[in-house]
Amino acid sequence: MLFYITFLGRLYIADTNNSVIRYLDLNKSEAEVLTLELKGVQPPLKSRSLKRLRRRSGADTQTVVVNGGSSSEGTLNLRISVPEGYHFSKEAKSKYSIDFDPDNAAEVDSLEGNLSPEGSAVVHFRRSSASPSTGRVYCKVYYCKEDEVCLYQSLTFEVPFQEVSPDSAPAMISLPFDVKPKTSPTSLQIPART
Repeated sequence: MLFYITFLGRLYIADTNNSVIRYLDLNKSEAEVLTLELKGVQPPLKSRSLKRLRRRSGADTQTVVVNGGSSSEGTLNLRISVPEGYHFSKEAKSKYSIDFDPDNAAEVDSLEGNLSPEGSAVVHFRRSSASPSTGRVYCKVYYCKEDEVCLYQSLTFEVPFQEVSPDSAPAMISLPFDVKPKTSPTSLQIPART
């Protein structure tokens, strides 16, 4: 997200995604974007509660509930597929992030990462508590059709875990999803006037 303000011949840009302030000196003939160096200022701490607020599902997010079972450990196998004629965007990488409720309910190999070019990821988890908990896998899927605009799908897998059963084998939890593009009003045919 970008915000900007002009002051004393400089255009300041708050690059919130990268936690930096950039500027453009409007008095120079050559345009050049520079990063403002703030000495002695620590970057903001990334709070888990702020991450949770950002991850809240929006109105366009699809939620899929998958039973997590009662194993104390296992793998989450993400398998996202796009329709024939579409491919995952090479420029905007499709991503996932994971959290558990309560926060300390499980240890996860990788709390966030990119999906493979085929739309998959495998993440190992080990539950820290025998109590019931819920895991959530948030996905941002970017996909394109040849010679057309790329599309975006927001997706959440909600994985409720039951109380740990001591004799259960490691779980292999499959999280599959088939992306279906929404039909836009502009793609509908308009009758020609005669």
